[in-house]
Parts: sequence; C-alpha cells; structure tokens
Amino acid sequence: MLEHLGNVMEMVKKVQQYVGQAEEQLKNEHFEVSSGDVVKVVVNGQQTILSVEINPKYLSADNGPLIQDLLVTTMNSALSKSREMHQAAMAKLAGDLNLPNIPGLF
Repeated sequence: MLEHLGNVMEMVKKVQQYVGQAEEQLKNEHFEVSSGDVVKVVVNGQQTILSVEINPKYLSADNGPLIQDLLVTTMNSALSKSREMHQAAMAKLAGDLNLPNIPGLF
C-alpha cells in the first residue's frame, strides 16, 4: 500500500513541476486586442493586463463615455482570449501527462 502512495506522490510532484513550467510560459506569452485605433490592451496568458493604450486623438470630454465602453469591451475580450489560451495549455498538459479529463483540475 505504501508503495502506491510513493508512486502517487512522485506523480503529484511531476504534475506540479509541469504546471509550474506551463504557468511560467503563459506568463511570458503576450498578445494584444484592440478596438480599432482607439484602445489597445496587451494581456498575458495568466489573465494579467500588461498595458492599456488610448489613442490621444480621441481623448476629449465628449468621447468619455465611448472610451469607457471601449475599454470595458476590449479588456473583457482580452481576458477572455487569455482564459482560452490558459485552458488550452492546461488541456494540452493534461493530455501530455495522460491525466483524465476532470473538469476544474487546473
């Protein structure tokens, strides 16, 4: 019985190592989402917004509500793409490790 526990512990350590490597890789993957030439958001694969750029030619009191809406929409789109990237990386990792498809595992 203890032999199996040792094997399980080794597997858990291996999975933790691979997850750590995958998370580090996702941290270094950057991509941008933009709303035309008004707003640009750069995000990484860990759902971290790295930068937000607003084209200065649109900065005026009259454009405030439009820019606010574009910021929310663009950030949500960027975060959604980041979550998709993260889920795909974790699914690949699970497949590479021959882990069963358990929802919420990663």
